[in-house]
Amino acid sequence: MIDVFAFALPILTIGFFVWFFLRMRKPRKLKTAKDDPATRQDRAVWAWAKVLSSSQGTVSSFRMARVEMQLEVHMPGSPAYQAKTTWLVEQDSLAAVQEGKEISLKVDPLGPQHVYPNGTWAKSLE
Repeated sequence: MIDVFAFALPILTIGFFVWFFLRMRKPRKLKTAKDDPATRQDRAVWAWAKVLSSSQGTVSSFRMARVEMQLEVHMPGSPAYQAKTTWLVEQDSLAAVQEGKEISLKVDPLGPQHVYPNGTWAKSLE
């Protein structure tokens, strides 16, 4: 019995080390990036937009109105494009999102259709 153990232990040890070193040499898979609203908003960059159309909903008890907008977005280093978004806007700031106004915003460069307000006066609804 001792002879079997004395023979098997070195073979198992060598086999483990071979497996371990081969495993370490294998390239690891890249983790896929999360694509949730918080991650998109964190990587968003500054841009500006012209409000092409704006329609307001009713003002809630929190003094916020639901506003659907069609925007002409101007992001640095890329041509202007149109995006549609819906935000909750403070009642005092509704004049800033009327048709023809220019607003500051943030845009996810990996998903330019994701447009966020650049300030605390509004919140994006995704």
